[in-house]
Amino acid sequence: MSNERLWGYARLSRLWARTLIVVGVLLLAAGAGLEAGDPEGDLPGWLLTAGVTVVPTAILFFFLLRSWMRNGALPSARLPEAVRETGTPRRLEASPRDWRGWATVLGVCVFVASAALMGFLVGILGGGGEAEGVVAGVLVAWGVVTLRDVRIVDAAEAEEGRVYYAACRRPVSVGQRLVWRAAGS
Repeated sequence: MSNERLWGYARLSRLWARTLIVVGVLLLAAGAGLEAGDPEGDLPGWLLTAGVTVVPTAILFFFLLRSWMRNGALPSARLPEAVRETGTPRRLEASPRDWRGWATVLGVCVFVASAALMGFLVGILGGGGEAEGVVAGVLVAWGVVTLRDVRIVDAAEAEEGRVYYAACRRPVSVGQRLVWRAAGS
């Protein structure tokens, strides 16, 4: 019997996108908290610098990532690779417990990795809000680009009468094994 589960592909993509956006906001909040806790810190100046950095970074990277990711890194680009699900025995869909566990692991891992990147950039560029704003801006832009693309996945499912799934034990490499079922089955 296979340990694979079926993870709703559009739902996974939305989870990924929202996690990126939330982590971007949390990193800004953590940076502001560190600045506020510094006796020599200038919180109003830090907030201004971070805000002036995060907004143009998010706008710039929205367009760059939308263009760069179009050729295969967006969820909708993987749909043609999906095959009809024929699991025997029939694979089970991921349970709410599976989803909660995966959302927690994903959130923690993305936060820790992004915080490490932000720490590296703060060490290189200094902690005036620029590095924090750049990292947060890129994460938010990536999340927004992915969220916008999920609408294409939703439209394809509705048009084709299919539901797309990632067939895997844990959705670490969701684009590797995509399957579909007829809607309602």
